[in-house]
Amino acid sequence: MTVKALSIGLKGLEGYLVQAEVRIKPGTESMVIVGLPDASVKESRERVIAALGQFNVDVTDQKIVVNLSPSEQKKNGPLFDLAIAIAALKELNMIKGKIPMETAFIGALSLDGMVVKAEGMLPALISAKGLGLKKIYLPNDPTIPMQMLKDLDLLLFSILKK
Repeated sequence: MTVKALSIGLKGLEGYLVQAEVRIKPGTESMVIVGLPDASVKESRERVIAALGQFNVDVTDQKIVVNLSPSEQKKNGPLFDLAIAIAALKELNMIKGKIPMETAFIGALSLDGMVVKAEGMLPALISAKGLGLKKIYLPNDPTIPMQMLKDLDLLLFSILKK
């Protein structure tokens, strides 16, 4: 099975939807990220795998494949960490229910599962409404002017947990 979760990428200050598609299957222990990721996105694999450890998830002998689409658009920064982790947790049956397609996940992860702010969150949030999103999960960041984003359902949290 493949699980998908949305995030927002940036091209300059303009946001675009990024779909994090995750598939986990038996195989040589690895995590591969495809879809034109830069070095900072490739580093997501270490942060996500470490954060999954907070759920006592054993990915030994598992191959995790992450596809970030649109595949022709370069991806940069750690904004996709949270979407990748959510899709992986859903693929591992740690999250029940559906992931709504009008929902996005924006934020970086620390190794202990903390959800932290990342550069570009404000332009991504400003773009969210125009991209058809209704709900955004993100880390708490006091510099974000929440009153400007009234049309979005913003859900703030600080850690991935059961």
